Amino acid sequence: MASNRVAVPEEVVEATIAAYLAGYFPMSEDGELDYFTCDPRSLYLFDCFHVPTKLRRFYRKHTFDLKIDNAFEPVVRACRAGRPEWISEFQVQLYIELFDRGCAHSIEAWQDGKLVGGIFGTRFGAAFLAESMFYQVTHASNVCLVYLMERLQYGGFHFCDIQYANEHTARFNPVDIELPEFQKMYQRAVSGEATLAP
Repeated sequence: MASNRVAVPEEVVEATIAAYLAGYFPMSEDGELDYFTCDPRSLYLFDCFHVPTKLRRFYRKHTFDLKIDNAFEPVVRACRAGRPEWISEFQVQLYIELFDRGCAHSIEAWQDGKLVGGIFGTRFGAAFLAESMFYQVTHASNVCLVYLMERLQYGGFHFCDIQYANEHTARFNPVDIELPEFQKMYQRAVSGEATLAP
């Protein structure tokens, strides 16, 4: 997929990084970028993360070739295609800038050489924030999530923040943390060190 890069002002990139470090996340409303939090915040914690039995069996079949950071922009654009009201084109460019700085990653499911699902997120210290996911083949995004959690735990991350749970993400047993406690956990995490690697 060809990239149509548009320069994002440095002050916007720096403001976004500062917002993330303070526990906020960017989102677009009517095409305008702003920063938000929510109370409570939903986290996937390694001791509580639940993989449904059918998905666990499917995951063990190794149906997909799972990769990290091989197709960041295509993953973000595929996520935007399903949620254009949340992810503006400007925000796509912003995420690419964060990726170039090592602050964003993609986890991808490939089948027969084709990208069929994925997740992208941002990371600061030992905190990972899952932003969005997509799939074109059944279970592709869910398999990416299970793989992501394995890699985060192995790499020393403290948790995976999903901001707020929905019907789909609730299947994996996220834990709701009241905002003051989340901020304490989050600041400890961003001050830590972790590695996301295959």
